[in-house]
Amino acid sequence: MAYVNHLLTFIESNPALAVGFNLILLLLSGIFAHLLCKFLLIKVVRKVFFSSHKQDVPLEKDRRIAEKLSNFIPVIIVYYVLQFMPAMPASLVTAINTICGILFFIFMSVFFNEMLDIVNSSYLRKTKRKNHSIKGYIQIGKILVHILAAIMILAVMSNKSPIIIISSLGAVAAVLMIVFQHTLLSLVANVQLSSNDVLQLGDWIEMPDKNLSGEVTDIALHTITIRNWDNTISRIPTKNFLTETYTNWQAMFSSGARRIMRSIAIDQHSVRFLDQEMLSSMLTIRGVSEPLATLLDGRDPGGVADRWFVDNGLTNLTLFRHYLMHYLAERTDIIKEMYIVARTLKPSPSGIPLEIYCFTSSTLWKDYENTQSAIFEYITGGGRTVFPAPLSVSRRARFLASLTGARRPDGPAAVGRRLSADLLAPEGDLLLQPGDEPGDFRPVLRLRGDG
Repeated sequence: MAYVNHLLTFIESNPALAVGFNLILLLLSGIFAHLLCKFLLIKVVRKVFFSSHKQDVPLEKDRRIAEKLSNFIPVIIVYYVLQFMPAMPASLVTAINTICGILFFIFMSVFFNEMLDIVNSSYLRKTKRKNHSIKGYIQIGKILVHILAAIMILAVMSNKSPIIIISSLGAVAAVLMIVFQHTLLSLVANVQLSSNDVLQLGDWIEMPDKNLSGEVTDIALHTITIRNWDNTISRIPTKNFLTETYTNWQAMFSSGARRIMRSIAIDQHSVRFLDQEMLSSMLTIRGVSEPLATLLDGRDPGGVADRWFVDNGLTNLTLFRHYLMHYLAERTDIIKEMYIVARTLKPSPSGIPLEIYCFTSSTLWKDYENTQSAIFEYITGGGRTVFPAPLSVSRRARFLASLTGARRPDGPAAVGRRLSADLLAPEGDLLLQPGDEPGDFRPVLRLRGDG
């Protein structure tokens, strides 16, 4: 004990040594407090903050909060221990107090930011509305925490009241508006998107102008992240969703109905008025009799004259359209309470488009495509029975060439006879052979099998 008293007397008699000894004590007290807090606070934080759901909270959260608390608590201890240390120069005490104040507000801002992150992750994990993001509000909270921390640090460094620091910011308000204009616009956009419930996590959106189509994976303050279907990532400024056009498919999934609108081209040369021969072949398709009975007003199909179909404008395409609507209404995956339409569109060079417009209950992409493909595969197969194969395009082209290029002495009548012969003999091929003069062609009918 005498040795300790002698050592303390020796240190007190040397001011420089006393200051160094005090600084070492401050440093050791801070390190000890940090280790002690880090060890004890893990249990305290788990018991206080996460006692209701211990099994759901990973240990990383306990450790993260404990680390942030163990950073600024030692600063407080060092600050108060310093007040009881003698032989410390006033300037050094002021400097250490200032450093402690700066570190305190820095560590406090880091701690509150960590708490905001934990609130966000807990919200996404616990809430029933997991597709609603509060990340934008969390980021606004972080910005406010940083601003308050900066004001308090300036107040500590200048030894002035924070109110004076805040009042002095009015002189640079215009500059601050310019600096934070994107943040303010993004904040307004985030609030409107959240309050109007027009965009959520997991929504499928399309922006044709930017060639984007994918799922919303993150809604932050400044940007919205989209994972496209080709697994690329796109980030769009949040404020753009208030000024630019985009399509949100979430309403389709919520309604449970997805539209099918696709057309198939029908060769217009195969569209004919109904007759008994054509009717007998079409009746082999299951389900044709019901729409046919509606079109015939209850008449017996076998007793209707061919002229009646012509006078009433009933073609094979008319019957096929009505049959398709009946076929779609009978499918279990087609919603009968919504529109079911089979219509013809404006003819094009490829034929008459026959469009199917209906809604299926298969909203998922794979099921939807399977349903749509099954419908049009059936239409394609049924069309071969309803619409007889017309004259091939290549043969019609040869006919046209023979009509426009042939200059034979026997004249157009012979060409017409050959054309009629080809129409009446589909087993033959019409060939164009060079004539006696340049540009002169002679159509020749060659029966298949002649070699």
